[in-house]
Formats: sequence, C-alpha cells, structure tokens
Amino acid sequence: MTRPVRVPAARGRKEYVVRAGLAGLLTVLVMATAGCGSTGDTSEDTGSGKPVDVGAPLPAEVQSKGQLTVGVKCDYPPFGYIDEGGKDAGFEIEIARRLAAYAFGKTSAVKLTCVTGANRVPYLTTKRIDVIIATMNYTPERAQTVDFSTPYFNSGVKLLVPKNSPITSFADLAGKPVTTTTGSTASIWLTQCVKTAKQVAFAQTSEAFSAMRSNRGVAFAQDDTLLAELAAKNADTKVVGDEKAGSPWGMGIRKGDKAMGAWVDAALAKMQAEDFFWKSFQKTVTDKGVQQQFQQFVPRPGHSLKYPTGAIFQC
Repeated sequence: MTRPVRVPAARGRKEYVVRAGLAGLLTVLVMATAGCGSTGDTSEDTGSGKPVDVGAPLPAEVQSKGQLTVGVKCDYPPFGYIDEGGKDAGFEIEIARRLAAYAFGKTSAVKLTCVTGANRVPYLTTKRIDVIIATMNYTPERAQTVDFSTPYFNSGVKLLVPKNSPITSFADLAGKPVTTTTGSTASIWLTQCVKTAKQVAFAQTSEAFSAMRSNRGVAFAQDDTLLAELAAKNADTKVVGDEKAGSPWGMGIRKGDKAMGAWVDAALAKMQAEDFFWKSFQKTVTDKGVQQQFQQFVPRPGHSLKYPTGAIFQC
C-alpha cells in the first residue's frame, strides 16, 4: 500500500495529495490548477531590455498593459508544467517567454494562466488571456471559433499502457475503459472513431495518467509527445498504437483579431529563422531518443509545418 504524500502549493496554487508510487515528475504536476496565474520568469530575467521589431506592430491593447497574458498547460510535460522547484517550465513556456522578450524586451513580461482543454477557448474569447499556447491541434471546427497562428509543433494521438498490457492498437479499446482529458483531440477522435470505448475523462493530465496507473482504464489516450515523455520516465509503461488525428498545433487568437494574428505570425517566423523551436525542444526534452523521434515536428530554417486541408478525424 502506498503512502499519501502531501505536495506543498506553489505560488498560490492549491495543495493536493498524491500517492508516493507515482513518478516524481507527475507528483509536481498535480500542483497546477486551471486559472492560476504567474509571472513569466521569476528566477532570471532575460532579453535585450528593448522590444524587438519582428516585422509587425504589437497591438496597442497589449502594449498598454505592459505584458502578455498567455493561456498555457500546467500539467503537460514537456510542453507546460510546474517543475520540482515550483516554477513554470516546458517547451510552450519557453515560447511564451520569447514572445514577451520580443514584445517588451524581457522574458518576465508575461502572465502565464493555467488552462485546460475545456476552458482555454472560453478564456480567450472572454479576454482573460491574449493568446492560447496550450497544445491545441488545428481542426476546422476549432477554426470556426478562434483564429490559428502558423503552426509551431506537430503531433498525433497514441496510447500509453502498462508494460505488460495486451493492448496494442486503438481497435483493442472496443468496449473497454480508457482515460482521457476533457476536450482533448484524443477524446474527440475516440468519440467519433471508437464509439464503444468507455472514456473516463478528467480535467487534468495528471489525473488521467494516475487513473490509468490505478487500473481505472486499460490505456491513457493522449498526444504522442507527452506519452513518449511519460514512458521515458516510467519504465513500467509503454506507448502503443498507430498515430491518429495527426495535426499541427497553433496558437489560438481571438477570431478576427488580425493585428494580433499578424504580430504572432511574424514573431513565430523570427523564432523559426533563429531555430528557436528546435533549441528549446532540446532544452526541455533531454532524452535523446525522444528528440530523435520528434526532430521533424518543429519548424526549422527551411522546414515549415502546414495545416491539413482535408478531414483530420479520419477513422
């Protein structure tokens, strides 16, 4: 029987009780709750000290606030999570800080607001955040509600299962429980394509992973990069299944906000020219095997990502 371990709250976040048997990384992830905010970089401010001309003007509304407000994941390694020191970390966090450095000359000029798959779009449309950088796959349905930036990452859906599991494909989920996160691409795809799978949905990634480990689901369906990172840190699990619902990720921008869209796209183009995405991915994903799997999944000089023109949720 595992012993409950109390995890102290970080910068105003709620305190949770987790089980000692979970991975160390997962332990700190449950400290994050939707809606919590933090400054961009409390340990060390970096940047030129002056705004950077990316080729398009920063919208006046954002300029007047003196900081960007960005919706990010806080329990989704290696993209957005709370590290063992209680600080925001991850690939998308690095992107948010670089945007702040371009906009205001310092990486700390960003307020990071934790969001989930279910609330990230409402947070954007109600102006609680300026932009979404939260593992959001492009879909034609989502594009009816928000505008997408040019893509900055590519991902598909796979399954994480125990090492000794007989599950090898999505077809094996028929009639069985599978853990998912509410509003995720994995959940949407399963709803449409494996209709008899019994989804056990959670708001937080950490909850869905923990539930699978507690045998509440035969598998955890989620983005393949996240699963590869979890499998690398949890030797008793493995990633299985052919990739489904593959689609690039983009930043979410309020529908019709052309000024913000133009600035964000210009900033992303500058990051691509500087090979910032690959450098940041290597920084946040240190496992060489995972790096090799996903090195073509980020924009690089001479290598751009494009959104699909056809249906994404093909069964």
